[in-house]
Amino acid sequence: MAPPDAARELADGALLVDVRADMVRRAEGEIPGSLVMDRNVLEWRLDPCSDWRIEEAADHSLRAIILCSQGYMSSMAAAGLHDLGLVHATDIVGGYEAWRAAGLPVVPGGTLPGSYVAAAPSPISLDPGGQRMLVDGAPVSLTPLEFRLLTALLRGNGRVITREDLRSGLGEWAGSRSRSVDLHIHRIRRKLGPRAAALLTTERGVGFRLRATPAPAESG
Repeated sequence: MAPPDAARELADGALLVDVRADMVRRAEGEIPGSLVMDRNVLEWRLDPCSDWRIEEAADHSLRAIILCSQGYMSSMAAAGLHDLGLVHATDIVGGYEAWRAAGLPVVPGGTLPGSYVAAAPSPISLDPGGQRMLVDGAPVSLTPLEFRLLTALLRGNGRVITREDLRSGLGEWAGSRSRSVDLHIHRIRRKLGPRAAALLTTERGVGFRLRATPAPAESG
């Protein structure tokens, strides 16, 4: 698909997967909201039948848009996903170079594989291998539920995520009462420390937002 079409689908919830190598992403930049993934793990991370699939690969209806630098490797990768039954998988014609040439949003590279690219540099990131978060580069341990909540918030790229969406994303789990999400968010804030905790805001009556920069002070 053309870059503008991919951008619209990304905004509507499609999974944009960047399979470029780390050194290439650092040199070229990255797309906010994309999921960084090593090419050699793509199939077994997106295959709904795999024991090592990501949570987003719940079934074969997954809309996965693959991205490489120029659109060659991504087309082969998308074809491989079709062979696994992911018939809605596709890629971007011209790759990242075409995306950037179209004037669509990009940010500096450096996101860890397995993480979503933030809309702007943030002191908060995730280390999927260690199931922990990094706050200004320092590792902080998370429970599995806290890690999943923070993953959903980071993927939101500064958008508000409703409590219901957070609860449904966690699936069936012990203690899934109406205010359980609030309790886990409170615990995450305590682990973030004062400066980073200011980025995780409660949107009254709706849900939560994880910003790249602190919310502007209200006048009045």
